[in-house]
Amino acid sequence: MRLKFTLLSSLLTATLALSANPLSLPEYEREVKLTFPNEETAKAAKLELLPLPEGKSFAFSTRWDDSNPNHVRMAELLAKHGFKATFYLCSTSRKGFYSDVLPQLIRKGHSIGNHTLNHRNLATLIPNEVARQILQNRVEYETRSNQTINSFVLPYCAYKNATDSLSPLRIGEALYRSGELGSPEYHQNLEKEYGMPEGSWGTSRLFGINDRTPSAETFDRAIAERTKNMKPGEVRHATLGLHTWQDDAGFETLDKIFAKYANRPDWWYCNENEYNAYRYAQLHTRVEKRVEGANAIFKLTGPTPAALGSDTPLWAKVTPATADGRTMVKLPHTLRMPEQIDMITSDGARVLPSKKFPFLEASLVMNVEDEEPGVILTISNRGRLPLTNVTVAFRLPLLFTCDERVPRNDLEMINPEVTRTVSHYFPEHRRTALYQCGPLFAAAEVNFEIDGKPQRLWVCTKTEIPQFAEAVPRDTALALGPLPPEQFTEQLLAAASNPEETLSSWSPLASGKWALPYIVKIPKKEKQQIAVALTFRADAVIDTWKLHVPKNNVKGVFLNGKKVEDRTLPTPIVTRKGLNRLVVLYDTDRGGEQMISVTRGSNPNLPVEFVRE
Repeated sequence: MRLKFTLLSSLLTATLALSANPLSLPEYEREVKLTFPNEETAKAAKLELLPLPEGKSFAFSTRWDDSNPNHVRMAELLAKHGFKATFYLCSTSRKGFYSDVLPQLIRKGHSIGNHTLNHRNLATLIPNEVARQILQNRVEYETRSNQTINSFVLPYCAYKNATDSLSPLRIGEALYRSGELGSPEYHQNLEKEYGMPEGSWGTSRLFGINDRTPSAETFDRAIAERTKNMKPGEVRHATLGLHTWQDDAGFETLDKIFAKYANRPDWWYCNENEYNAYRYAQLHTRVEKRVEGANAIFKLTGPTPAALGSDTPLWAKVTPATADGRTMVKLPHTLRMPEQIDMITSDGARVLPSKKFPFLEASLVMNVEDEEPGVILTISNRGRLPLTNVTVAFRLPLLFTCDERVPRNDLEMINPEVTRTVSHYFPEHRRTALYQCGPLFAAAEVNFEIDGKPQRLWVCTKTEIPQFAEAVPRDTALALGPLPPEQFTEQLLAAASNPEETLSSWSPLASGKWALPYIVKIPKKEKQQIAVALTFRADAVIDTWKLHVPKNNVKGVFLNGKKVEDRTLPTPIVTRKGLNRLVVLYDTDRGGEQMISVTRGSNPNLPVEFVRE
């Protein structure tokens, strides 16, 4: 069956009007024939795709984060009552997790979701690392589970970093390129925040009832809030989460909650991958009709189930009723999901074999420094059968810019003993320092059929642009402490912020691996504080530069010998000609990554010139 591709051309910050298939997912056509009492009725017949299966009005799912063996107990309890879960997993070194725990999390209708490789706060990372955290985790867990993944959740539910307005857009661009379709989060406006095309990003109203000691009363209130005053035809989606930290008593409480809310006829008990796939297909499947006597043949043109990440059937309302009295029909997909998913990590131009598909060899080369940067995929069929319906989607780091954010190719067929090469070159890539560093991870998603059975092969490559020391806060900060709070007097801090004062007893503050230029990493130590000093240069007295510091965990800010009292963000400051010094005092009870920058404009990623003493 020939697949159809549509082309999307948009910029990072663009938000497109609702249209057919705004993410340009691969499409296919299928037909459904319905018989009516007579030709006149068939001509008048309409097919309306329903927002939830079987006309249900409420979608309910559950979300459980991190790679926790306790997920197995949750999976069994949910399945007992007909509920489903999506387990949002990170990479883990837990012994036996992939071999013993993971297989039990994909049984009985549950699914796997993407929670990044290392549970890093994406809003604090450089763009290429944001993309790697998302894409590499998707590829690895699809390979481990043989399940497609279309759902993602944010570590710490964080997508913003103080005044950095571009952070959500970078995350959104990485999600777009990775192929994710939605997330259950506390934030309900993520499609706009991420800069996604309208109608492309699904969401759910996430709620918790205490992960350690769940409360049935809190669950009742949350459901009542989400279902109260629902209008006829209105659809709601709610998700329970976040962690499987319950003890025996907690699981007993959950058992009673799920028993109470099971088997509700107007509820769709789904996992998040099913919901995202259904929602996108319902919004972006086009319907055409032709009539043959008393038969109305409806042609559906929409995304393939493999691209959607689930083969959940659509449902439709039919008016008037069919000859056998039906007013609602099920519209199953006629294409199947991949049976096996494998991953090859290429170490250069040399083709490497697949473990699950031993008849395939492949490589992916990523050129960054050439005059024509781009990627080259090579795939060889060493088997006896042809590969058919071969499609390729290139999923790339944010360094590369291109009109097609996910370049796609239709190779149709690769015969036995044939090698095919597919290349994509880009006129330029982002050359700012923010993008010219960090790990680069690229993947070619190759979907194909062998002997009529759909399969998927990820061909990946990774390299690294060294992170070099720059004239930015991340690489020039000095620190004193952590020390007891009483040792940091205002006199000491004010004196340290004098540019003429030597800081011989202060030490370089270790920068976070792949952190944004304005991020410093504060060590964690209870009941202690740490002072961070930064020196920057100004060519004249300037009163238009802006100071960026967080509101939380900061105990004092000093500039050029004086305390800064105004704490609105960003704070206007007055510099002196030559060297200026900023000292910020932090609590270390929580530690972690903190924003600190001085800029000419409003973007903390574009700091003025900082110097290391």
